[in-house]
This record gives sequence, C-alpha cells and structure tokens, in this order.
Amino acid sequence: MKLVKNELYKILHKRSTKIFLVIAIMFVILINVIYRYSDDLLIFSTTYYEDYNMALNYVNDYENNSIGDKELYNYYKSFIDTYDLANNFDSNSWQYQKYMEDYWSLLQDYYRVQDEGVDTTNLFNELEELKTNIENDNWEYFVQKDINNINENIEYIKSTLNDPSLNNNEKLNYEKELFVLEEQVKLNEYRLEKEVEYGDDYLNNAINAINSSLYGMAEYKYSNDTDSTETVKSYYENWYILDEEVDTNNANTLRSVFINFFSEYSFLILIFSIMIAGGIVSDEFNKGTIKSLLIVPHKRSKILFAKYISIIIMILLIIGVLIVSELLIGGILMGFSSLSIPVVVYNITDSALEIINIFGYLGLQILANLPQIILLATLAFACSVIVNSTAFSIVIPFCGIIASELINAFAYAYDIKILNYFVTTNWDFTVYLFGGTSIYGNSVLHAIIVCLVYLLIMLVVTFIVFKRKDIKNI
Repeated sequence: MKLVKNELYKILHKRSTKIFLVIAIMFVILINVIYRYSDDLLIFSTTYYEDYNMALNYVNDYENNSIGDKELYNYYKSFIDTYDLANNFDSNSWQYQKYMEDYWSLLQDYYRVQDEGVDTTNLFNELEELKTNIENDNWEYFVQKDINNINENIEYIKSTLNDPSLNNNEKLNYEKELFVLEEQVKLNEYRLEKEVEYGDDYLNNAINAINSSLYGMAEYKYSNDTDSTETVKSYYENWYILDEEVDTNNANTLRSVFINFFSEYSFLILIFSIMIAGGIVSDEFNKGTIKSLLIVPHKRSKILFAKYISIIIMILLIIGVLIVSELLIGGILMGFSSLSIPVVVYNITDSALEIINIFGYLGLQILANLPQIILLATLAFACSVIVNSTAFSIVIPFCGIIASELINAFAYAYDIKILNYFVTTNWDFTVYLFGGTSIYGNSVLHAIIVCLVYLLIMLVVTFIVFKRKDIKNI
C-alpha cells in the first residue's frame, strides 16, 4: 500500500497530469454546451422560396407570352397558389405541411381535370374542405381522414387474402402490408385519444419514429429478418414513450450525455490511461530515479505490481472525475430533472423492454468498456518496461487502436475465423449488453478468456523483463 500511495502521489503531482485535468474539464464544458444548444444551431425550416420565384417567372412567361408547356404551367400555377396559402403559416407548422402536401397534390388534379373539360365540382369542394380545416386548425379532421383511407386499404387486403389463387410469397407480402396498415391505424387512434395534434414535440417524434420502423418490423415479424433488429428496438422503445408519456429520446439533457458518456469521453480516458501507463516506468529509467526505487527493501515484482495497480486506480479515478464533472457542469447547464427518467432498451434476445436507472446503465457501460481501456493501458505499461521510451510506449497503443479497425473489418468482411482469437475482436463487451451478440460470432465467455490470455501474456513478459533489467549503467 505504501508503494501504491507513493506512485499515486507522483502521478497526481506530475505537471502533465494537472494540464490534462484542466483540458478534461474544458472538454466537459464544451460537450455540455453542444448538447444544451445543439438544436439552436440547426435550422429545420423547409421553405420553397427559390422554387416559388422560378415558378412565378415561368407562369408569367406563359400567361404574357404564351411561352412554355401547358402541363408544366399547371404544375407551377398550382404550386404558386398553394404556396401563397401555406406562407401564412410557419414553415415548421402542420398547416404549412398539409398545404404543401395534400392541398398542392389535389390542386394539381383540379387544374388538370379543368383543362380536360371534366366537371370539377367535387374536386373544388374537396379543396375548400381541406382549406377550411387547415385554416381552422382542425387537425382531427386529417387524422380521421387518414384512418378512413387506411381502413379502406385494410378491407381490400383482407378480401384479397381470401383469394385461393395467391401463392405463399404474395400472401406473405399482403400480410406484411396489413400489419403496417393496422399499426398506422393504432397510431392515428392514439393521436385522437390522447389529443396529440401535429407538431415536433416528443410524442410526435415517437409516432414518426414508429411509422418509420413499421416496414422493418414487418420484415422481422414475418420473415425473421435479423437485419431489422434496430428498427424493432426503435418500435418498442418509442411505444414506451407513447404509453408512459415520458421523453426518453430528448438529446438535449444531462441524462443524454450520461447515456453517451463513453461515446463522448472514451478517447479522453484512453489518452490519459495510455499517457500514465506509458511513462510510469520509462520515466524512472530516463531520469535515473529507478536506482533509488530499487534499493528499497522490496522485491522488483512488488514494485512493478504497485505501479500497475496505480495505473488501474488512475483509470478508475479519471472516469470518476469525468462523471462528477459531468454531473456538476451538466446539471448547471441543463438541470438535473432528466436523471429521473430511466433508460429504456429493448432486449432482442428476451423480447422485452429493460427499464434501467441512468446510473445503473452508466455502470454497465463502464464495466463493458473497461476491458479495452485496461488492455491498451497494459500494452503501454509493457512497452514502458521493455523499451524504456515514453514516446514509443504511448504511440504503440494508439497505433493498435488504428490497426484494430482494419483487423476487425477484415475479420468481419472475409469471415477470417483465426481473427476471432485476436484481442481486438473480443475487447468490446458493449455488444453483449441487453441481448446483443458479436458480429464475429464470439460468445461472452470466449471474449473473456481471450482478453485474459492477452492480459496475462503482456503482464508475464513485462514482469520477467523488469526482473532481469540491468540498472548498473543507468
């Protein structure tokens, strides 16, 4: 314990450690500012201003000089008339979207039929009805209209499914389409029941996400398509939002930063871990202080073991510092209320939602990411002992990180089985969380054994080399 305390004291009093901690705090502030104000930096408005000017020029040329095509004139004329109405509303509003989608489409039909000399009374009445309901903010009208249209399609598909001439493939496709339509009815009925008018709030975002996932869900349900697992997760996780009326998708919260903690801070943790491990022994040799360290009444193995334990403690310490800093800085910038919202993850293997406290989720992420961090720090530690060069000991692990991307890509693309026993295809344990599986086909036990073997090899070699080191000429 005395040796460990001594090592920790030396590490914490290094100038590089203090500089790193200052940079880490500044980085935490930057991350939280980005999360807090990210929506303000993005522009979501969809406008047709440039198209409007082009359309106006075309219509004027046609009406004044008879230059152009009548069909294209009708297209641009309908666009101008629609845009003039839609422009009375904000471009992000549902009224604007309904004008530019439903009304414009119907108005094109109206102008086309008018040119053909066909009675346009019904189309005119329908256009007026659409306009009236848009202007009166009657969003329920459009929801009910969607339900009626979808139900007509459902009845058609159900009657078609009774056709004995259908082959199995055709029947399967109809069943998939039926599933999608029935789910769309459920979503629209939910909208009416809960009075969720069109907008960009979290309930609308969840409804849109479920809508986007329905075809993938149908493929998974009826064809057991494993490539659709992400859309299946999206389906169930967003239905949880609708059922519980809690926003688990909000990205501008402290909770969201903690969910993505290792995505944001893993490289920072790796830099610190490798920097400490890469210099903990080589610095002693370069400065000549290794002699005074080895003349104390302790075995070399005990001294080296104390240094290694100090590295592990410092890894945990930097993670702890980042968590506390994030909690304080993120809480000040974004508030603490989001931390009461659980993390919701769909477990594909168990076919069930897992509801986890945010700090429980963070704990799982730490456990799953630690093997990679510790293995890379151990590699830096081994290089520090064997080569006695701090720069080399820091560079090698980062080269390993870059090389791992290539190795893993080859292992997956060409299904090279021997690479399943390589450390880089096994050190990411996050893939096994919540029923996940490795893309290389490795089991959790296989990954643990492989990582332990590589860890032991590096440590055994390191201890043997250190025990035989000649310090007389240092």
